[in-house]
Amino acid sequence: MPTKKTLAVPGWQDIGAGYENSASGEIINRAVTRLVTGHLPVFLASKGYQSGPSILLGANAQGLLIDRPRDWRPCEKIRLIFKDETRLTNHFDVRILAESADTLQSSPPGEIFRLQRRASYRVDVPVGCHVSFRSNSNLHLGLTLKNISATGMLFFSKKPVELPQTAIQDIALSIPAREGENILTGWQQKKVSQGEVVRTFHDRQEGIVFYGVAFRSKRKEEDELTRYIRQRERELLLRGLPA
Repeated sequence: MPTKKTLAVPGWQDIGAGYENSASGEIINRAVTRLVTGHLPVFLASKGYQSGPSILLGANAQGLLIDRPRDWRPCEKIRLIFKDETRLTNHFDVRILAESADTLQSSPPGEIFRLQRRASYRVDVPVGCHVSFRSNSNLHLGLTLKNISATGMLFFSKKPVELPQTAIQDIALSIPAREGENILTGWQQKKVSQGEVVRTFHDRQEGIVFYGVAFRSKRKEEDELTRYIRQRERELLLRGLPA
């Protein structure tokens, strides 16, 4: 889950793991007003539970009035998930203060979080993921993967990787089918035909070298990666849900 800030900060702030947050009352109120007036869908989630689409019925200084989902599972804390006007995934974490047969009353949101999405949206991969590829006639195995997008990846090594040319082939990404899967049974490979190393940089504090690669993938390969990116985005979003 994103690290919670204790001080209100105007605007958005990058807090890592693909997240931004804001404690700006103006930003929060604008998001709430848009959801209420537009009758836009929100989804309620806690550990082991995610509702179907619901809506916000109203909001005031005391909190939010939420249309109670049919499959509602009573809990003290809940995450309200929704899309903003740019289709970015946002959420509030609030407390349930009261409930009736038709509605839920929550505390007012104190912070808003959103998952960033760049032109080529990147997600950090779980620990243990790695990549292998060929460069000329050389085979490079088991390099540690940091993040991926549908169009590229970032990997690193403690020792510089000897690449006589920037073009690489037969890229194999080893990633889990789901986060937390057994490493022996729950892992899969995503393959990309070709790529190009477009940047290299040293992290001298950690003593590692990073390599950024732009994929030259086929449509089917890119579609498969896109499906994994969406799955991983959901895993990140639901991580650290309120109990």
